[in-house]
Amino acid sequence: MKRHQGMALVLSALLVTAILTSMIITATAESNEESSNFTAPVSPERFSPGWKDSRYVDSENNLKDIRLYYPSAQPGEDEPIDCAWAPYPWLAFHADDGEGFDDYSWLGEGLAKAGYFVVIIGEERAGDEAYQGILDHVQLIEAIGFINLTGNLNRGPAGAQGCIDMDHWGVSGHGRGAGLAMVVSSYWGSVFSSEQYQPPRALFGVGLDIDDIGENIQAIGLANPAHSLFLTGTVDTVAPIDEHIKPLLQQWNGGWQLLEVVGANHVQYEDDQSFLDNLFDGDATMTESEQQQHAINKFTPFLDLTLKGEDEIWYAASSRENNPDQPSDGDSYLSENLDANQFYLIDLEETLLDAPAGRFSPVLFYDHQTNKTVLSAGWSGGNFSDMWTLDLNDTAKWENGGSGPNSIGTNTFASDGVASGLLVGESDTGEPTMWSWNGYSSSWTSYSEGVRPSGMSSQAMAWDSGSQRYISYGGQDADSGNYTNETWAFNPGNAVWQNLSAGNSPRGISNPAMFFSEGWNRTILFGGYDSGKNLSNETWMFNGETNTWSKLSLSGSFPTGRAGMATAIDRENQVAYIFGGIAQNPFDSGIDYSNELWKLDLAQLTWTKMTSWGIDAMWLSGMTFDKTSDKLVLFGGMNDNVFDQTWLYDLTEEEWELHASSSAITSTDVIHISATVSERDLDSPPSTLEINCRVVGQSSWTAGDWNAVNDTATCDLSPFSLDPGFHTAEMKVSNDGQQASVEITFERANAPPQLENPMPYFVIDEESELIINASEIASDVDGHELRFIGNAFTFTTLHEGDPEPELDYILQNDRRAVKLVDLADWTERRGDTWYTVCGEIRDESTPGNPPSRVPFCFELMHQSIDDPYVVLEHPTFTLTEDQNSTNFDLASYVTDEELDVVAIHWNTELDYYDMDSDSYGGNIRVTGISEVADSASSYTSNVMVEPTEHWHGEEEISFCMHHYNGGNTLANGNCIWLNVTFIVTPVADPPIFNISQITLQEDTIKDVLLSEIVWDPDGDELNITLESGESNITLEIWHEQLRITPKSDWFGRAIAWTLVATDGTESIRQPMRIIVEEVDDDTIVEWQRPADIIENMTSLRLNINDVDSDGPWLIEYSWDDGDWKGITPSCAEESANQFECQADLLAHDLLYGDHKLNLRVNDGYSTSEVTSYWIEKADPNDSGLSGGGSSSGLSGLAFIFAGILLLLAGGGLIFTMLRRGDKYE
Repeated sequence: MKRHQGMALVLSALLVTAILTSMIITATAESNEESSNFTAPVSPERFSPGWKDSRYVDSENNLKDIRLYYPSAQPGEDEPIDCAWAPYPWLAFHADDGEGFDDYSWLGEGLAKAGYFVVIIGEERAGDEAYQGILDHVQLIEAIGFINLTGNLNRGPAGAQGCIDMDHWGVSGHGRGAGLAMVVSSYWGSVFSSEQYQPPRALFGVGLDIDDIGENIQAIGLANPAHSLFLTGTVDTVAPIDEHIKPLLQQWNGGWQLLEVVGANHVQYEDDQSFLDNLFDGDATMTESEQQQHAINKFTPFLDLTLKGEDEIWYAASSRENNPDQPSDGDSYLSENLDANQFYLIDLEETLLDAPAGRFSPVLFYDHQTNKTVLSAGWSGGNFSDMWTLDLNDTAKWENGGSGPNSIGTNTFASDGVASGLLVGESDTGEPTMWSWNGYSSSWTSYSEGVRPSGMSSQAMAWDSGSQRYISYGGQDADSGNYTNETWAFNPGNAVWQNLSAGNSPRGISNPAMFFSEGWNRTILFGGYDSGKNLSNETWMFNGETNTWSKLSLSGSFPTGRAGMATAIDRENQVAYIFGGIAQNPFDSGIDYSNELWKLDLAQLTWTKMTSWGIDAMWLSGMTFDKTSDKLVLFGGMNDNVFDQTWLYDLTEEEWELHASSSAITSTDVIHISATVSERDLDSPPSTLEINCRVVGQSSWTAGDWNAVNDTATCDLSPFSLDPGFHTAEMKVSNDGQQASVEITFERANAPPQLENPMPYFVIDEESELIINASEIASDVDGHELRFIGNAFTFTTLHEGDPEPELDYILQNDRRAVKLVDLADWTERRGDTWYTVCGEIRDESTPGNPPSRVPFCFELMHQSIDDPYVVLEHPTFTLTEDQNSTNFDLASYVTDEELDVVAIHWNTELDYYDMDSDSYGGNIRVTGISEVADSASSYTSNVMVEPTEHWHGEEEISFCMHHYNGGNTLANGNCIWLNVTFIVTPVADPPIFNISQITLQEDTIKDVLLSEIVWDPDGDELNITLESGESNITLEIWHEQLRITPKSDWFGRAIAWTLVATDGTESIRQPMRIIVEEVDDDTIVEWQRPADIIENMTSLRLNINDVDSDGPWLIEYSWDDGDWKGITPSCAEESANQFECQADLLAHDLLYGDHKLNLRVNDGYSTSEVTSYWIEKADPNDSGLSGGGSSSGLSGLAFIFAGILLLLAGGGLIFTMLRRGDKYE
């Protein structure tokens, strides 16, 4: 598993060279261990400030002026230092742009009074020169260390020997100098380890300006207590808060507190300000002395906390005097982020399980006496002195093997392949740097110091079985840091190293791979990187008999340039392996971590790249070959993280398996974090320490327990809800904001795969393929990928007597799926067969144990397929024009593998089926599909067709040929379409009349196209003539039309006219029946004005013009727009269609006076227009009558006479209408 160390391979373009240089020594620069020997704080005015101008040589060998401020009994220049409270922590302060070492007396004197040794440095280095700035401070450490060691009066004040605390120092600055201090503090841990220089542990700045450094600064291995303090004035217009310090702090990963000092500007943090200084800065409302004193009042308790370890001053240092939960400052706006603070020492348990801790550069080898893998040494923030063994044929778990070499960090190991081995490395402690392994006693023994190769770090070494000695090449010189190209030999018999002064040596390199070839009796060297940081892909051979090197030009493919690979050798088969490293990217020539695995045939000297997926890219891992299991064993390594995983590579399957992890837990385990906590001066922390823990990425914290008796913090978390994979648990201890935290990385282990219940069955069709995903037969509750194991598939018949399976399988998608392939010959096979398929499935990984292998079996139906018909020939049939319905059998034109009987699929959705007519509807009609006439079954290959009458030509019909499982049920859903061509040959035909009767209306003319009346089926041109008929109608041929013209006002039938059509061979006579339909003409009426009513009667006189009728007519009348009534007039024909009519109209019911009389005539079909008159009915009493009795008598006679006339007229009307009805029959 990975342990996050906060270290990246490449920090920035400025740091890449430095990192590659120091990577072997300092690749895991955790927060360096802090000395607990603190100097006690004093009152802020305890001393007088002394000062002295001095010089130091920077990293580019330039002499730089500096000013030293220090505690003294008397103020002034060159006064002796007062060492009463020594040693004093020291501070490097960098001036702003354009300022010198003598511009900050207020700060130097103020801090010197409180017991600090202050070094003021002018504007000598820009913040974007990060690496050189760090190296400048190395030179400064050496300069201050020289003063502390010697008390040299030319460099420092009198009496300074032993008065400076070299373990506790800090960096600070103003403006751009504060930016440089930020860079130095942030990146120090990426370059230097605790064995070289103590890191700066305090960082503060005033008016920080990011113009040189930008805002994207990330702390790498920031030293404890990882707390910083920044002051910027609210009227600072040189480095405004919102444009400089705030953007930087928002993404910076250190702990910090920011005071926005109200009314303070930028330049008043200097001793003196010029007119131009003030011109470009904001107008301060604080005085210069107030602004500077405020800063001293904040910096002094801050430094007492960070550099003197005075935990009790936390409240003053963090502005919490009034409220621990709410920091505040009366002169400032305050903001903070203390999450990264480390104000307590936390000693965390290294692993969650009893297993080796994560490390890089471990020693890993196979012990041939015990048949176990042995693990020792390595680095991870320090060296290891443990030893572990792994027996893959027994428990397959790491077991503690006792103590191992205790002084080796970066190292090289080689074994003789029998019982001995040699471990060499570099140590800064003066302890043994070379150890021998005794396989018989499974123990290590150190060698006494003596002559050693100059490259004792990161060199390559191999056992030369021919000369019985160890050969070492290259490595890094401990003193100069250069890479050597020396070749040395070690004789284990007399324990003496010898420089072989080899000829034609390769360039000086570090971290190459080296093997010995038994067949060639030569040592083989590959890869590494040189002092120019160039990765090598060269292969060299060393002749131990002549002590000369030769460069090999190998054929075939080979690895790109790389270094820091894990190596292993199979001595019996003479195959060497390299894994990982930092390698040149073949696509863009960049440098990447690699997870490639290559093997080198030591007999043929050929490289082969092997499959290597599922494992992290890393370098500086340990690897060996376990000959009893035929597997490679790999442990540890690093990229941006340090690993504690054990991987096994199956050389048969060519796949990596995660075998174990030192911090893997299952879903039912408890993440138990336990650590002892102390203050930085090793005192006990407060009894009320608050403990909380969580998994990083989760928002909620879980409360833990604090045991004040044994100063132990514990906290428990459940991994149940976590996804499988790597996680980091964090425990935080705090008291009133003063806090520290610790992280431990673990892997949430997975559960074994769970088979589906019930297990599904699968179907593979005849002569086909089937892909089955591992996820279809099992699931992993942890969400891990499932894979098939390649060599574990078996196929057996489910039922006795069934054909043996003929199946093959191919693993796909990185074994996540398997493809089954049917290889059987189905020529004589029919029906389905059931098989049982068995195999094994595995999860992606089960840390702490081998990956879970779960056996499975499922049923597989080998399904026969009703093969589709194949068209042998698309047939053509010939018929004659007007031939009767003919039967054709289509069976012989299609076939299938099973030789099934074929039938035509008769379905309403198909084109040749018509529900109404059972015909195709084109020129060829399908009149039926049946075995026999009138058969209800459609199961036949016979089809009845006939051409459309008088049509000839060629037409294609496609029939769906199918196999039926009895009745009308389709056996499968696929048609084979048979395209049948029907050719109809022509026969001579006479002309054909389509029309023999034409109807038109009276007084109209009608034209009819001759082509609509008569046509020739053979397309011959016709000659059409007329034979005359009746005279009351005329027929004539006019412009390819027959024109019919009846006489005016005539209607009736004409049947004597005849059309004669001749095609040149035959003539056809067709009598034509012409019907002229009557049209009712308007009846025209002329009225004479009726006389006024006398004796209840008026006379009506009218003339009627009616071309359609000679009567009788009906006079319709209404009085005063009332109901219409009718009377029949008497009429006499005056001339043709002209009639004179009269009628008497009685008016007994009318009152005396004027009345409106409406009149119209009805001819039996229509009525004439209405004509209206006003008629008076006079009152006879107005004028009187003589002979009254006579008048009454005449009136009565008149009524009788009128009644007789009315009866006669009604009878005449009825007679006339009867005659008209006979006329139209």
